[in-house]
Amino acid sequence: MTLKQLRLLREIDRQSLNLSAAALALHTSQPGVSRQIQQLERELGAELLLRRTNRILGFTELGRAVLRSAHRLLDEMENITRIAADARDERGGRLTLATSHLHARYTLPEPVRAFSERHPEVQFQLLQADPDDIQKLVESGDADIGVSTEFAREHPSLVQLPGEALRRSAIMPRGHPLSRRRRLTLADFAAYPLVSYHPRSRGGQMITEAFTAAGISARHVVSASDSDVIKAYVAKGLGVAIVPSIAIDPRADGALHAVDVTRLFPESRMTISLRHGVHLRRYLTDFIAMVAPRLERAAVARAMQAGG
Repeated sequence: MTLKQLRLLREIDRQSLNLSAAALALHTSQPGVSRQIQQLERELGAELLLRRTNRILGFTELGRAVLRSAHRLLDEMENITRIAADARDERGGRLTLATSHLHARYTLPEPVRAFSERHPEVQFQLLQADPDDIQKLVESGDADIGVSTEFAREHPSLVQLPGEALRRSAIMPRGHPLSRRRRLTLADFAAYPLVSYHPRSRGGQMITEAFTAAGISARHVVSASDSDVIKAYVAKGLGVAIVPSIAIDPRADGALHAVDVTRLFPESRMTISLRHGVHLRRYLTDFIAMVAPRLERAAVARAMQAGG
């Protein structure tokens, strides 16, 4: 059994059973991948992959068990490399961040700028993704850290660190009838078209569920994927909207009036996701503290040790 074989097995899982993609990611050939996995299966005396002709359908029960052990072994090997790099005070490295449009656009530009100035030797990459995909990227190791607000399910392999609570605002053109009210209710929106997030997104679901629970029928006229599109349509007078307050720029959005409506919806909180059991390089904990100042290195280390 070799580390190369275990890496290939892990990459097959990461690439959704696509041997060609796994071979490309590890700079080898597809026949080479097949040959290495077959050698591993012969050594173990059982099949790890379910096959039909030239297709891989999934992992066998044994394959899943071996894959879990391979993940732990490879993670610990990579931890040794990270620990040694910190001990040498090595300044270089890589940080891959997965995040949503909201945080990429409004929360992270300043922390990313400050991080790049403090750690110019670190190769920084930002991946924009949907909230649930963010968690998958961190779980698979394709991202070192995830920053999101809403996600649909628990992820036992991840440590979730709570950041700041997210406030929400109703926005409308200046001079709109609702702009004269300081305190809005969900019923106030029923008389006006609603520009909202796509109903399959977590933000769209949360808004729809709040109206449904209150017995109010909202009239949706535009469904969009990000706050910038929603603000543009509201500014054109097509309706009113509910957006995270951080998405409102007083200078750029001067045509809009905003009213805080945080109390009308369930609490949402920025969440930082890390893979459990991974040694965190110092520059990574520096970045976390820039995004969420109360999460200093000692606090993050305690959370990682406790599993969340």
